[in-house]
Amino acid sequence: MGSRRKTGVEDARLPALSRRALIAGTTVVAFGAANPAAASVAVPTAAVVASDVATRRCRNWLALDAQIERLQTRWAKLEGWLIREHSWCKLTPTEQQALPWSKELRDIDGILTTLFDKRERLLEAIPDSSAVTLEAIVARLAVVERLVWPEDHPEAHAMITRSRMDLIAISRGTSMNLDA
Repeated sequence: MGSRRKTGVEDARLPALSRRALIAGTTVVAFGAANPAAASVAVPTAAVVASDVATRRCRNWLALDAQIERLQTRWAKLEGWLIREHSWCKLTPTEQQALPWSKELRDIDGILTTLFDKRERLLEAIPDSSAVTLEAIVARLAVVERLVWPEDHPEAHAMITRSRMDLIAISRGTSMNLDA
């Protein structure tokens, strides 16, 4: 009983804080969820605007990345079909160019080159953007989640994914599993 804090009254003691309560409480205070009105007043307007810029940059990067992935999938399917149906790899470059589907491959290649450049420029700008809202932090983690390949770093990818999901849960005020 000596580990519980005394209240000043002999018979009454404050309850012991669990690890879960401590983590939840510090998280709530750190993100201003205990008093959202006070938290929004404490954040300067310029910081919120910068955070919106960070969120927008991350969303744009994610949209470009998704578009790149769709185009790469289309390229792979078309090339696979050309290999199966037209022996694409056995054709000379002139014979390949004569096929009508080669134009689509060239078009995709040109679009991908442009999108890769845009995505790289956005990625370079993301670290310079302040993130003072949960939305901006979640957006930034979504970008990092796409950059870290689960096959190369499964533990890191899993931690990033879980952190992003936990922040979304915190922002929605839903319960989380904080047991370790």
